[in-house]
Order: sequence, then C-alpha cells, then structure tokens
Amino acid sequence: MSSMTPDVVVDAACELGEGPTWDAARQRLLWLDVDGLVLHQLDSAGRHTATATKQRISAVVPDVNGNLVAVAGLSVAQIDEFGHLGKTIATLPPDGDGLANDARCDPMGRLWVGTVDRSGEQQAGLFCVADDGSVKKVRSGIALSNGIDWSPDGRICHYVDSLAHRVDTIHLDAEGLPIRSETLVHIGSIPDGLSVDAEGAVWVALWDGGAIHRYTPQGRLDRVVEVPGGFITSCAFGGPDLTTLFITTARSGLPEAQLCTQPHAGALFAIDVGVSGRGYTPFGNPDRDKVGAA
Repeated sequence: MSSMTPDVVVDAACELGEGPTWDAARQRLLWLDVDGLVLHQLDSAGRHTATATKQRISAVVPDVNGNLVAVAGLSVAQIDEFGHLGKTIATLPPDGDGLANDARCDPMGRLWVGTVDRSGEQQAGLFCVADDGSVKKVRSGIALSNGIDWSPDGRICHYVDSLAHRVDTIHLDAEGLPIRSETLVHIGSIPDGLSVDAEGAVWVALWDGGAIHRYTPQGRLDRVVEVPGGFITSCAFGGPDLTTLFITTARSGLPEAQLCTQPHAGALFAIDVGVSGRGYTPFGNPDRDKVGAA
C-alpha cells in the first residue's frame, strides 16, 4: 500500500471547505466554504476567486448550458457567478434537520442530493432531482448523507452515510435507479465526500482521519493520501487530464493546539495520483431543447 502527501494549492482557511467538482467546459475547480458563505473557483491557469454567497450553500455544479446550479438549504436553484440565487428548480422534503448536504450529478445529468438528520431517528433521505423539477426519493433511513459518485460504466453508485461509518455500493437498473445495495467497506473514521476514478476505485475523505483512502472496487485499501489540513471533507479529480486529485478541508471546531500544528487547516490541497478521474456530468438533459423544438 502506497502513501502520498499533497501540496497546498489555495490556503483558503475555509471554516468548512466542501463540495469540490471539476467544471470541464470551463476548465475550473468549484468548491465552497459552506459555513463561511463563500464560493471558490480555481481556473486551469491557477487564478483563484472567492465570491460571497447570500446564504448557506452545500453543493454547486455546472449545468449543460454553462451556468451553475446550487443546493441551498433544501432548495436546488440556479446561482450566478456573483453568488446570487435565481430560479428554484426543486425543493426537498424537510424531514430531519431541514438541510441538504453533498450532491453530484449521475451520468444522466440528474442531481442526487442527500439530506441530514442528526436526531438519531434517521429521517433523512437521498433524492434524485431532474431538470424538469421532478424529485424522486431513492433512499430512506439516512442519518448524515455525504459523498456520492458513479462507476465509469454508470451501473454502480458509491454512497456514504457518514454516521453509519461505511461506503455502500448501490446497483442500478437501466434507468439509473437503485435495485439493491451492499457495503463496500466499513471505516473506523468518519467517511465524508468521495470520488471514483477511471479504474472504478473509490477515493474517500476521512473527516477525522487526516487522510484520503483509495479503495479498489473489491473494497481493498491500496493507497493513502495523508492530508495535514484539519478535518478532511471531500475530493474531486480535475486538471486537463483529470489526474489531479483536489482535496477540501475544514478548520471549524478544530482545537487550538491542533490549529497550531496544522496551519493549513481549511486549505485546498492537490496531488497528481497517476490515475485519472472518470469526470463529472453537468446538470440537465442536453437533448431537452432538441425535443422541445421537434
């Protein structure tokens, strides 16, 4: 098993850095400081911009038209480059804490969004949102919905409920909806965000584990990326060849003594891991306008 250490790319000091995704059309990384109310962008030339948002946003993704879509509270809505929310596309049920968390688009361009219930009642869920505003619950009995991504062939979804301390493998039907699920791996630390590479392996951020773990499709741990960034929240592949693994971190709630030993807590880290990501699908149906015109 190999071990690697990433470099600091943007010392953003995020309270809760989260939701990284690579916008292939614009060749930029998008991520959020959820608690600091900031939308961050890093382009392929290394230019970083930070834009204040007007409310708490837990995820942001590009759409098929080159615009952005955000998850704010329980709303899936358009958002502009200046952090202003626009038209609401869909609203999720208020069960649990009344907050959504991580989100990512499936290979069909639908946004899968998870919600949160820290009460112990597991009333949260995982929802599939289409660009026509329809919402389908695809999983119930969730405590803290987190990382989600798909296998290269689109037949499997890997998913984290953090408080269950495991990564699940969800098998999908021809419409990309769940048939059955099983546990890929149990983890002693708290798993957070994840990304799948082109070989089908799953890279999992360990919130309280100081690292990213890579698990093979069979659930075997074969690489560790040690991250000196406080709490480790998520990861995404980006760059021209998708071999750069970008890693978001958080500093909120970190003890003062640990902040002294980890001055880059909350930074964006990056490392070339030698294997490419599968890429991320933008939100929406690219054929919708063609269908409407016909």
